[in-house]
Amino acid sequence: MNIDAILVNHCSPTLAGLKMGSLLCLPRLESRTDYEKLIDKYNHMYNQKGLHFRILYACPKRTLLYVYRPAMVASYIQDQAVMAFLTQYGYAAGDVLEHMLDHLADRFREGGCFPHESGIFLGYPLEDVCGFITHKGNHAKICGDWKVYGDADEASRIFRMFSCCREDYINRFAVGTTLESLIVA
Repeated sequence: MNIDAILVNHCSPTLAGLKMGSLLCLPRLESRTDYEKLIDKYNHMYNQKGLHFRILYACPKRTLLYVYRPAMVASYIQDQAVMAFLTQYGYAAGDVLEHMLDHLADRFREGGCFPHESGIFLGYPLEDVCGFITHKGNHAKICGDWKVYGDADEASRIFRMFSCCREDYINRFAVGTTLESLIVA
């Protein structure tokens, strides 16, 4: 399995610095330490570019890998309305990002499914995360990288930008551009 290719295919907007985070569902390897070693290597190589990797959940069938830009995530969750929303799910206002990610990982383990607030850590608009919860995933205005319940025009613009980024990154990677050179600092 070529993790670099998976990252380019599924995380290009995050690699490019256009999106604060992406979540990958990877097949479980023989040993959890295989992913842990790879994640340590990626963090060593790419943290200086502002890109971090963290396993949020692992079970016998899958591993959820969070690829994120801590500065962008921290800035977003400092928004007063976003933080008020997160406190409803047990996050402490003013806590450091690492502790919040620990809590998110705990929430994945507790429920066995995606915690509703996951979208916040992926950069989805609060209105869309709340709309998804209220409507139980139904009746979205549009669907793209996420289900939109708020500003469909702005979401469509972002979806197009992400799609162009993915296409560009996939094409560049296919002709030999390295993952490292695709990651924007």
